[in-house]
This record gives sequence, structure tokens and C-alpha cells, in this order.
Amino acid sequence: MTNVTEPTLFRLRVAYPKLGRLKYLGHLELIHTVEQIVRRAKLPYAVTQGFSPHMRIAYTSALPVGTSSTAEYFDVYLTELVPAEQALCQLQAAAPVDMRPLATGYVELRRPALTAEIDEVHYLLELIVAPGASVAEGELAQVLSGWLEHGAVIPYRRGKKSKSLDIAHVLKGARHAVAPDGNIWLELATRCDNDGSLRPEILIAALDQALRGLDPGVGEEIVSTGIQRLTVFSSYLVERCSQRIACDGGGVSYPLGRELCAPSGSLAARVRVDALSNL
Repeated sequence: MTNVTEPTLFRLRVAYPKLGRLKYLGHLELIHTVEQIVRRAKLPYAVTQGFSPHMRIAYTSALPVGTSSTAEYFDVYLTELVPAEQALCQLQAAAPVDMRPLATGYVELRRPALTAEIDEVHYLLELIVAPGASVAEGELAQVLSGWLEHGAVIPYRRGKKSKSLDIAHVLKGARHAVAPDGNIWLELATRCDNDGSLRPEILIAALDQALRGLDPGVGEEIVSTGIQRLTVFSSYLVERCSQRIACDGGGVSYPLGRELCAPSGSLAARVRVDALSNL
């Protein structure tokens, strides 16, 4: 009887952004686009077994439509060892500018999946203050620190279901700065695990209500999807700027071993370093 063995596989991890108009791609559209990039790059990708073979590839958690990112990852399994730098060049040539890969590297086959390994996500928000409104730096700090100190729970609706956001669990920390134009830059360090994760739009709506003296989610309903109804803020931009892995002893590591530089066109690249120096 002939022994059938699994082919040798190589797990290539790719970091890429999601910027510009491509931030409006839904997750299924993103998956289709990434697979097309891998095919156009002519990488020797592996396929699954069974009646409906498809590319062996895995992704990080889905982004809400309209949220940009400088720190997305996917793992694609290859049947041949292509040098990481060569694979990066081929992928960059095959990708649209706003999803052009930033880095590649091989990881162990038995390493946990990206969604299981990543447990800390950072977001960068630009909150545009509405005409006629103003937000004092101390006022915003008071709201955020009060939520963390008192373990605020914010009710919201997702579809037909009533849910609640446990701020003390999902929010590890926040830092902010008021820009000269009066707008607000806000960075959020959040947990991401089986017990929950933060959808920034919910926190933005809660902030808007708290700054008007309301009990968030109680006086006015907060809905998790769609465009939020805001008063203090006229609009906002949200970007996932980092995904991290908590280490024993309190440190962090990154999916490719290092923090990546923010690409041109991202919020992270646009915000001035000294604008966040007081965070």
C-alpha cells in the first residue's frame, strides 16, 4: 500500500494596509482581493482538500466597513520556499497602492492562528468637532478616566439584540491631544479576546453623549453599525494602527516581530508626533 504524505508547506505572513477608498471594502470583498493579489503575484500557494478546494490562507479579525488600517496581516501557505523579500516584491507589484504589502516573513506552521494570537489592538481616531462646539482637553480626560475608574458599562443595540460594552474589560488605556484646529486625536489601546472587543464607533457615540452630560446609551440609543448620530462631533476617522501579542511578564510582541512604519496616506503618518507628545 502506498503511503500518502502531506506536502511540505511554508507559512508566509504578510503585513499590509487598508487605506483610501479600499477601507470601504467589506470583509468578503477584502478576502477576494487578497486572493487575487496572491494569484497575480504567481506565488505557489497551497489549496485545501475536499470537494471545494480553495487557497490556504488566514486573516486577522474583520474591520468595520469605513475603518482604515496600517496593520493588517494574512498567512498564506506555500508549497515552495520563496525568499521572503522576493515574495514581498511580487506581492507589491500585484497589489493596488492602498493595499500594497509592507513586510513579509515566515512563521512556524504550528504557531497559533492570527485571530487566536493577537489580543491587543490599537486604534487612532480623529474626531472633528462640530462648528459651534468645543471640547476642553481636561473634559475629555475626565470622561475617559471616569469610565476606567468606575468600570462603566455602555448599553447599545446590534441588529435586534441589546448588548453592553464593558469599558473596564476592553479598554486598556487611552491617550489624546487637542489639535490647534480644535479637533481631537485619540489613541485607544484595547483588548481583543473571546470575551469581547471594542468597536470604536460605539465609544465615539458614547463620548459624544457624555460630553453633552448624558448617560451614554441610556438617554439616547447607541447602535453599533452604520453612521453614528453625533452632536459634539461632526464626523470622525478611525484607523487600526497596531495589532499586538501580549507576552508573559507584561511585554508585547508583534505578528512579524516588530512594529511597522505607517505608510503614506494613513492617519498614523499624518498625525504629527509632537501632537501626541502629551498622551
